[in-house]
Amino acid sequence: MKYLRRQVDLDFLKARKRRIRKKRLAIFGLALLLLALVGGVVFYRIDFIKAIFTPVSFFARLINPVELKEEDGRVNMLVIGVDTRGSEGLMNTDTMVVGSFSQVEGDPVLISIPRDLWVNLSPYGSGRINSAYSRGGTASDGKFDEEKGVAFVKTKIAEILGIKIPYWAIIDFEGFEEIIDILGGIEVCVERAFDDYSYPVPGRENATPLLSRYEHLRFEDGCQEMSGEKALKYARSRMGTNGEGSDFARVRRQQNVIAGISGKALSVDLLLNPGKLASLYKQVTSTVKTNASLGEVQRVLQIVGKFEDLSEIESLVLDPDSKLVYHPANPAPYGGAYVLVPQGGNYSKIREAVHKLFYKEEEKKE
Repeated sequence: MKYLRRQVDLDFLKARKRRIRKKRLAIFGLALLLLALVGGVVFYRIDFIKAIFTPVSFFARLINPVELKEEDGRVNMLVIGVDTRGSEGLMNTDTMVVGSFSQVEGDPVLISIPRDLWVNLSPYGSGRINSAYSRGGTASDGKFDEEKGVAFVKTKIAEILGIKIPYWAIIDFEGFEEIIDILGGIEVCVERAFDDYSYPVPGRENATPLLSRYEHLRFEDGCQEMSGEKALKYARSRMGTNGEGSDFARVRRQQNVIAGISGKALSVDLLLNPGKLASLYKQVTSTVKTNASLGEVQRVLQIVGKFEDLSEIESLVLDPDSKLVYHPANPAPYGGAYVLVPQGGNYSKIREAVHKLFYKEEEKKE
């Protein structure tokens, strides 16, 4: 049997402009995936130190690595970011990324799911995909179960993409501020300067006069050091000027912050500071949660660490530019809201695009 390399022939993967965007998303998306595993990184480092004193266990783990759950040779994981700011009590998901790779060939792929994608949320009716977490996790008595919530999101996204997703991780953006301060601040590269004249001030939701409920934010472009408070405001801003008022722009900024956290958290300086390492571990365990075991996290880190060129990671953004979803001209059927719906009224084109990204080599029978 011979294998022929096949080029992904979708228009959105050919355009130079979209390749640039694809590379940028790949770097940010991988940072998101790494942050979801930061808890595992810290635990991994501590466990590694302990393993020095138990060589039998250590070498056994190297020789017999944990087997990851696969589907057709690929490991899939959903990472969702939740903004649960206390003043608004939000339980919707801001960021949804599916990471996938082959344990043998690497071949990493990242898929970004837009929060405005309109889907069937049966048995809860229809709505944006970002509401699936809240709907699936809220019981009849009003209590919220985050594992049920993420399981519902995972089921819906797996249905959209036509794949199985055994692993998940939840990141609560509320915990970012303290994590960043423990790290001593992070570097964030602001792509374009903007102002936000309507950033809500926590605790002043009902204050008078009305203008006292908000503060003015200003961010200059370029790479800069940010404290936890500043980085969180940068990531959360919803009413920015200069094109920064859209959900897509906000998600990109959140990914910028995540990239900065990941870079600082994975630095050698952190490993050499036991006190900071312990503080970070405590905060991360309450900010990041995953259903992957420690052994599975270690195995993922081993594989991800072999990705030499992050810019070569394939990625797919389900936005209008992909030609896989579109913004309907008549919003009435969707409650008048801005939404995205799949081309053709079903997920067949999305699933085809995912399959082409996942399986670029096609078996040719002689």
